[in-house]
Amino acid sequence: MKKIGLYPGTFNPIHNGHVTLANYFINNTELDEVWVVITPQNPFKKNNDLVEDNYRLEMANKIFNHLKNIKVCDIEFQLEKPNYTIDTLNRLLKDFPNNQFTLIIGQDNLTNFHQWKDYTRILDLVNVFVYPRIKKHDVNQEIANNNKIKILDAPKIIISSEEIRNEMKEGNDIQSYLPKEIHQYIIEKKLYK
Repeated sequence: MKKIGLYPGTFNPIHNGHVTLANYFINNTELDEVWVVITPQNPFKKNNDLVEDNYRLEMANKIFNHLKNIKVCDIEFQLEKPNYTIDTLNRLLKDFPNNQFTLIIGQDNLTNFHQWKDYTRILDLVNVFVYPRIKKHDVNQEIANNNKIKILDAPKIIISSEEIRNEMKEGNDIQSYLPKEIHQYIIEKKLYK
């Protein structure tokens, strides 16, 4: 049975922090693979700055497909929007019954985890690995103490996709935050203008 970490997000755009975290989970946990799950529409986020799904998928493929044991997963492109984690898990468990899945989320997501659709069912189905954020987040103690949730000592990423988009709008140089291929792709496709 393969142990698969599901790392969902809009990845709008993918930045060096995403790559660092995916590599961390491959190299520092018992996971055999990490699947980067591109989310067309997060129910908790507005879509104002969201570039088209195919651009985000293409950027993900450019970065992750050549990394060992990290794959890009577009399963949510086949599901109804907005994309709820429980629906994604149900589909993956049906399609890949021989895999054991672990959900990978940021500590900021843990603060509202109790608001996720069928969150208790999610915890019935999978374990959850949580990576820390720079900013402290208050987490519901009942959720934090759940034995299915494990807060890991992963690297704290200092930049977010939203901050990168804001920097781009202001005309600031964002090259240091992005893999070179992503920076070139954004310029070539004139994204985030």
